[in-house]
Amino acid sequence: MTTVLSRLYQTEHAARGMRDRLMRAGFPGYVLSLVAARDGDTDAAIKARMVQALVPEDAAEAYAARVAEGASLVVVRATYKPLNAVRIATEAFDSSGALPVNLPSQSFKVPTPRDHAPSVLKDHPRFLTIAPGQGGGAFLLSDRLGLRLLSPQKRRDSVLKDAPRFFGRAILRKKRKLSTMQPRPMSRVFWPMPLLIHTSRKRSVVPGGGTVFSRWLGWPTSF
Repeated sequence: MTTVLSRLYQTEHAARGMRDRLMRAGFPGYVLSLVAARDGDTDAAIKARMVQALVPEDAAEAYAARVAEGASLVVVRATYKPLNAVRIATEAFDSSGALPVNLPSQSFKVPTPRDHAPSVLKDHPRFLTIAPGQGGGAFLLSDRLGLRLLSPQKRRDSVLKDAPRFFGRAILRKKRKLSTMQPRPMSRVFWPMPLLIHTSRKRSVVPGGGTVFSRWLGWPTSF
């Protein structure tokens, strides 16, 4: 279940100030709604926007006539963010000078709707930028410097635009070398020095064999 809290304000300016105050208190923008009259609006159109904000129909009926006269409605769908959301919203509304309404309560329990968010970052999808109009005069550095955040680029098949398959051709056409020392090994340039010496294989690095001490002491090497 979701708790829907709503309050009516004399002007749209006052309602926007209340919505900004709730956002500073930690409420994400997607749980807040502001309903104000537009040019050519009927009571039915105003009521439909309130119902879309999860205000029950009987309460929307009472609010619609007042909004058509110039008032504005702020709606909060209090869930888990921030913690104690219902208490925080109620205390903020009670200290904001909202207009009295002929309703037994302005807090309603409604079924929680399914959330089909287009992004996992629905709170702030532009988390690496600053939203215009927020942050107390903050600005985008790219705007001040005239830098584009995105540049139109043609997709390439290779990082080497001038020779897409340069390395491939170089490897295929390159003749295999017999030695890394070109043109010839130094042993053949300066003197005929063999690189490998062919000698008979010795069974031990100890002259006379690996049993020198055993022979000297007369010890057998096997039993």
